[in-house]
Amino acid sequence: MGVSLYFKQDKAFAEDHVLFWSNLSRLNVLFVLLNITIFFLTGLITQGYYYTYYSLSALGVVGLGMVMPTILVKKLWYYLCFLFFEAIGIYFCVSSIVYWVRHGALQGS
Repeated sequence: MGVSLYFKQDKAFAEDHVLFWSNLSRLNVLFVLLNITIFFLTGLITQGYYYTYYSLSALGVVGLGMVMPTILVKKLWYYLCFLFFEAIGIYFCVSSIVYWVRHGALQGS
């Protein structure tokens, strides 16, 4: 039952894969811009906090996975791998925001 359910979802994903990839692309660009705007342009990154680099690295992996031409783009497992990296990037970005808010880094700006 579990295997047949996966194949049904894989087939449904293959039919609408363009929608999923385009939404992931928009989300990825949004978080890259958020990271750069909050931490690099304001100078907060110079204080030695590396979670923003981890976030940008994970988001970069997703960006590279989206631009690489491959026949796997219609496979659900391939998409889920990059969705996992996107979740890691979002986690580190949100962790960075929480860290800076708790430690009052915006008061010195």
